[in-house]
Amino acid sequence: MRAAWLTAGAVATVIALLMSTSLLWRGFARARTPVDTELRSIPFTKDKVEIAAASGQVDLVILPGQAGELLINRTLRWSRDRPDVTEDWDATASTLRLEVSCPGADQPDGPICQAEYMITVPPETDIVASTTRGELDVAATFGSLRLTSVSGDLRLHDVAGSVWARTGTGRIEGERLDGDVADVEAGSGRVHLSFSGPPTSVRAVVRTRGNITIGVPTGAYNVAVDATNSTIGIKRDKESPRKIIATTAEGTVSLFHH
Repeated sequence: MRAAWLTAGAVATVIALLMSTSLLWRGFARARTPVDTELRSIPFTKDKVEIAAASGQVDLVILPGQAGELLINRTLRWSRDRPDVTEDWDATASTLRLEVSCPGADQPDGPICQAEYMITVPPETDIVASTTRGELDVAATFGSLRLTSVSGDLRLHDVAGSVWARTGTGRIEGERLDGDVADVEAGSGRVHLSFSGPPTSVRAVVRTRGNITIGVPTGAYNVAVDATNSTIGIKRDKESPRKIIATTAEGTVSLFHH
């Protein structure tokens, strides 16, 4: 019996050592994930720019920068093969097209193959931007925004222009919005909008499942809500020129003053 326990103990020890070694190697692999960073400047004097992350895992951050240029800061991360990167700039159309790919990266257990772009634009530039799977963040800009993603989250902070945003399966989050107009729509996912100034027109829609929260400054608003459950914590006035439309097929709508 003692021999059996000793044998079982030895087997358990070997298994534990193998598991710990495997986890250790995984940790080393993550720690040794290669990173490559590159900075690029493009002369730019137009009023509008379009940035399209057309394929691959591309996260995009857009911030205000200097007049007369687009500054592109790119960081690549990979675990097997270095990503193939395409950056096409069309000066005539003011369009930047980004593509990133690695062999096997589209598989569920595929290797790490990621690009992170931080792009600065002149502050008053109108921006059209899109991603496929990656996140899209825009902060502190003054121009109008037209943002889309297939399955990524859209985040906006401290923007002063009008907002039009669409995502298929992702969240839309807006903080300290100061534009008059916001029109946002998600196939499924949470929508949260918070305004620093009283908006003139807000439309927030979730086509399938997801909650909507909208915070606005004190005042009266013409409100139309269609949801499973709703909490209206703002003053309503059908004659108000300031309109809020919030619709979700399955979820809760919450409107509040702040």
